[in-house]
Amino acid sequence: MVMRNSLLVFLILIPLVSSAQENTKKKAYYFYGEQCSHCKNVDEYFQANGIYDKYDITKLEFSNPFNARLLVKFGEVFNSPYKGSVPAVAFADKFIVGDQPIIDNFVREIDAAENATELPDPEKINSAASQRNQPSQDTSGNKKNYFPVILIALAIIGSGAIVYVNRKKSNA
Repeated sequence: MVMRNSLLVFLILIPLVSSAQENTKKKAYYFYGEQCSHCKNVDEYFQANGIYDKYDITKLEFSNPFNARLLVKFGEVFNSPYKGSVPAVAFADKFIVGDQPIIDNFVREIDAAENATELPDPEKINSAASQRNQPSQDTSGNKKNYFPVILIALAIIGSGAIVYVNRKKSNA
């Protein structure tokens, strides 16, 4: 009887757990200002189109110093000329600023983003971008080695110093 009940519980939990994993909402930061009319346009659009229900949106009012710093960091990482402006959304590796660009592009862009299941971190995005922009390291063995050059320069300087000291002694 206990075995049958535990099997029944197991069979009921498997579909629930798997559907919960499939329904993971995509996440985004939404930076806004209380008195910003453009932000109100985005908020109305999000409410009217069920964006807050479909996605996990973290609303951050930019007058809070922490939120403002985070907004500026995203702007710097994405090299945005509007790095301190609201409304703005950040998700995956995207940063969209302005009410009309957000209204026109947010749903399409976040749906296309495969890595939007976690809130974005500007530090991780910055390090990934800098790794992409760095030239690949040469592993062919043609690296410049300055050690022999330094040794030769030290030997020449040392020899010159010895010659100079010996001349001083011979002239004295």
